[in-house]
Amino acid sequence: MLVNVSASHGRDWFLSLKDHPERYRFATHDGIEFVQGDFGRVGARFKTREKFHFLGLRLKLELLFELVAVGETSFRFRLLRPAWLDIWGEFSLQELSSGAASLQLGIGSDAKLGQRWLKFGPVASAVSGQITQEVAHIKNSMESVA
Repeated sequence: MLVNVSASHGRDWFLSLKDHPERYRFATHDGIEFVQGDFGRVGARFKTREKFHFLGLRLKLELLFELVAVGETSFRFRLLRPAWLDIWGEFSLQELSSGAASLQLGIGSDAKLGQRWLKFGPVASAVSGQITQEVAHIKNSMESVA
């Protein structure tokens, strides 16, 4: 998704989440809470409370993540709880021009069960909708604090 900020500004936005967790609060997320470290450090842990629409149900889940890699333009994390899926995610920013970047959120799993779960139709649909809303919210938030 095109974001009208530089990749550097986008990175700073992520790094500011410990001090401004409200920037990650929107319709399907109750925010982000750091339980160890902050977004710029490998090993940091954070919780989110997310609402998913799945098979006509509205599920509210508390998820615990750990940052496993931090680059100049990327943040890779893995899901710790619930642990049985072995799911990872990565936010990445790519500079397109001065003042514009591409923002992406990718998810996947290195385990067959997690891969199957993410490809299961209703789950894939719920996750895709969640990612679309999440990236759109982050874009708007990044641009509003530019």
